Amino acid sequence: MKKLAVTGMVSVVLASSLMADVVSKANDSLGDFLIAPFYQASNDICSEIRVLNTNETASILAKVTFRERISSQEVDLPIFLSPGDVWSGTICNVNGHAVLKSTDDSNHPAARAILANGKDLDAQSVAAGHTNVDFTSGYVEIYPIAEFREGSKAKVDKNLLVKRWDSLIAGNLNLPKLKKDGVDGYSLTGQVLFKDGWNAPVTAVQNMTAFKGTHDRQLSGSVISYGNDTSPETLLGAIKKQQLLKVMQNSTAVVSYDNYGKDQFITFTYPFSYTEGQARKYKVIVRDMEENKDIKTETIIFSPAPIRKAQSMLNEVSVLSVADIISKTKNPDMFKKGQIQVQDITNITNVQLGNAKYASFLSTNIRTGKEDNKNIIVNAGYAVTK
Repeated sequence: MKKLAVTGMVSVVLASSLMADVVSKANDSLGDFLIAPFYQASNDICSEIRVLNTNETASILAKVTFRERISSQEVDLPIFLSPGDVWSGTICNVNGHAVLKSTDDSNHPAARAILANGKDLDAQSVAAGHTNVDFTSGYVEIYPIAEFREGSKAKVDKNLLVKRWDSLIAGNLNLPKLKKDGVDGYSLTGQVLFKDGWNAPVTAVQNMTAFKGTHDRQLSGSVISYGNDTSPETLLGAIKKQQLLKVMQNSTAVVSYDNYGKDQFITFTYPFSYTEGQARKYKVIVRDMEENKDIKTETIIFSPAPIRKAQSMLNEVSVLSVADIISKTKNPDMFKKGQIQVQDITNITNVQLGNAKYASFLSTNIRTGKEDNKNIIVNAGYAVTK
């Protein structure tokens, strides 16, 4: 499981070609890098994370990385997917802590008993030296490590997959069936399933965002060992990280609302910052069904102009309440139904693509409700971005 980075990393990298693929967002939900933009483990709500290997003739080794909402501190674990395999783990709130449970045979043998009983992600991160963490909500990244072309649809023994990963850690690249130019972009997909308990029925589902062209080299050595930090610079490379940021760079998120925005939220996830105290500026336009709008305006008659305080979003995962936004308009009764545009989402601090540049984010439109006196998520879909 997650520990602080180990010094003296050793890595062997094989470039797939002189002209590597450029990163793009997948239209078919299949890719070689996945992000689940939002999970929740609080207020009766649990989140089941599923990673699917849709390839029937190839095994894929990967890391599942949970990142908490404040500064993207991580807890990660390896998974070993045989052809057509699925990994599943559920994260719930236990006494104010985010606890991950998984009985999947794709877990490492050394961690199966621990995960079956429940792993406290907050405690794991604190033990690794991090402070001010909150894993009760956050996001998840799926980093493929290696792909093995099995050549048949027969089931592959999980112990063999573990031995293959250990061989890669030891620096051995001469492994039978290893795809040495990285992981393909048409096998991995994933979902987040929201529930009101460990084994409760699913109330909402959100597909992970898939990217292609991110994994075109094979890593080996200590950089892929189980205890090392997971980072895009290490596992994907600085160039791929920059391309991913540009793919996710937007200026606006748009959602429709009704019932004055009651129980409706917009969640903004900012990957690849990993910094506490960062913030983004933004402005909001609220429109009703007749295109009437409320926007903060100010006519300047005298100079110098007064200092304007921009609204800001803090942390790596920020949640805006639609009802709260509407309540602050000049005439809230006017906005029963319509659309909200969160515009000019700009970096304040020098993170991601830099100061005063449009932020890189994924946004989710969430609706909540009540069922048997428990809080549930009834819908979790992507907010339109541009």
